[in-house]
Amino acid sequence: MGISKLLLLRMIPYMNEGSMSIEELSSLSGISNPLCYAIIKDLVSNGIGSIQDDEHVRFTAMDKINAAILAMRLNTGIDEIARVLHWRDFEMLTAEILEENNYATARNVRLKVRGRRGGGSRSEGGSTTMIEIDVVGIKCIDGKNRALLLDCKHWQYMSPSELAMICKRQVARAVAFVNERDDIDHAIPVVVVLNEIPSMIDGVPIVPITRLREFLNDIYSIDNLSIVRRLEEC
Repeated sequence: MGISKLLLLRMIPYMNEGSMSIEELSSLSGISNPLCYAIIKDLVSNGIGSIQDDEHVRFTAMDKINAAILAMRLNTGIDEIARVLHWRDFEMLTAEILEENNYATARNVRLKVRGRRGGGSRSEGGSTTMIEIDVVGIKCIDGKNRALLLDCKHWQYMSPSELAMICKRQVARAVAFVNERDDIDHAIPVVVVLNEIPSMIDGVPIVPITRLREFLNDIYSIDNLSIVRRLEEC
């Protein structure tokens, strides 16, 4: 049978890492047992999951994302896909889109940031703070390593004041990142959201995940884009 994108969307939220009975997956997704088994067989033929003893199915950490990618190939709206993913899956989907555009990616990047004295130099023995960046994408363009720092917000609604604070914090993370990474020429702070309306606050683009591919293609033609460059050492 061909995979129905509607039934696939009902199944994706429950495709968690590990083994589960097909009967349990059928019950959770509300799909009849025979139909659930048929869909799983089609998924396996697409390299997603594995059937064990005809009664259980095993998924890996990436199978849910691969199922989401399959749903995209079935012309499912990416906003529909994102809504059935956990926020961690949302981050993985964001990273996958960057990788499709030839970015080297890392998720949940943590940095210890050392305090700085006036003039931007790093202090010795000063206090440190920890920052975390949801997704970092790095691409070499014209011989320079350029980084995108993405904060993934898997929320349905954020007030303008909340968005403004999120953007401000992302700029601060970008400043810390480029000054701790000597191999990075500059970083662009970005916020990725579910809603359909792109916007910008103080040079920080707020990008619907449905338009992330388009944004990556046009990023350096965007006016008033916030680009954080590394400070010179004193």
